[in-house]
Amino acid sequence: MKILMVVAYFPPEIGSAAHVYADLARAFIKRGHEVDIITSYPRGYNLNTADMSREFPLEEVMDGISVHRVQHPHTRDNIIIRGLEHFLLPGYYFKKYQELRKKFDVCLFYIPPLPLYYLAQKIKRHDGTASVLNFQDFHPQELTDVGVLKNPLIIRILEYIERAAYKNADYITVLSHGGIDYIAQRGGNPEKISHVYNGLLLSDHEKNFLQHTFKTKEGIENRFLISYAGILSPFQGIDNILDVAAQLRDHPEVIFYVVGDGMIKDHLAQRIADEHLTNVKLMPLQPRDEYYNIINSSDINLISLDDRMKAPCVPGKTINLFAARKPVIAIVAAESETAYVMDLIYRDLVVRPGDVSALKNTIVRLKNDDLLRNTVGSAQRHFFEEQMSLEGNVIAYERIFENVVRDRQA
Repeated sequence: MKILMVVAYFPPEIGSAAHVYADLARAFIKRGHEVDIITSYPRGYNLNTADMSREFPLEEVMDGISVHRVQHPHTRDNIIIRGLEHFLLPGYYFKKYQELRKKFDVCLFYIPPLPLYYLAQKIKRHDGTASVLNFQDFHPQELTDVGVLKNPLIIRILEYIERAAYKNADYITVLSHGGIDYIAQRGGNPEKISHVYNGLLLSDHEKNFLQHTFKTKEGIENRFLISYAGILSPFQGIDNILDVAAQLRDHPEVIFYVVGDGMIKDHLAQRIADEHLTNVKLMPLQPRDEYYNIINSSDINLISLDDRMKAPCVPGKTINLFAARKPVIAIVAAESETAYVMDLIYRDLVVRPGDVSALKNTIVRLKNDDLLRNTVGSAQRHFFEEQMSLEGNVIAYERIFENVVRDRQA
């Protein structure tokens, strides 16, 4: 098949969105499909330090994937301007689509940004190409949950777009079982919604999980390393990690690494300095191989989400953490989809945000029990192999694409 994938972030940018679709595209290539990507030109704040001064081609073939980049204004920290950027993306991307002068069998869209739904509609009206909307997050629900989005008019506009996308999409995929009910309750047809986890190609990435040199590089070979690696945004509840670090001052062997970038990076750095949290180190975004080195070398890895984040989504980093065979603690609401997935694998490793005492006790329990850490890590790896391997998930997408194309031609 000729497959077009549309995603706002793509390598060399760092982040789960970029790599989730790069891996999925490579999986399609391995299965004999032809894959094009429309994406944005790499943004400096999403690059590792070595790439920040580089220029990148607008057209490039990477691992057999034809990548088409679009230059446009962008920002990270101004939520209003960023929202406007999201509404302009369909126009930027559609212009690039027209320039390709190529007919695809199906288009796969990474959502959010939610307005990319309009690009799917534009393409369908333009040449009849069907689309699959892959909802990784649910907007505006998540934005209103955490209080970032408060304007009633903007919320109503986004809810209108959301319902239109659910009702009119040729097909929808979600990362969680709960996502199917969520969309169906808002007008989506449950017969046109499937649950497919994000995944990794084990054949491509198994070697990445053999790196365990981070502690040696950092000179912390004798420390118990607890890591959070990912976006530093108001949605993640990272302050919970600093709170528990303060509670664990009496355990000098324990050290926390917070690795990433985002809107609250300066806030976290200020807290670390003001509270003299010498057991916490803040690091910038890392290249993907070093990211793997960090999570492989850690004794515990953390998933963290704001307590108000209850939409049925699973963070993109989950696939990497489960694959690393190191125990994961999830600091999330008990009723969240992440908690549901964690409990499927091993109970009692979900801690509600704000419950610093419970988080401390969970960390200490794992720290003091080597067998428990190995048991949990192995169970999470098994779940990854059963549910999150792209070798299997790409076949699920092929079946969805075949059905969408057949329905479109009927």
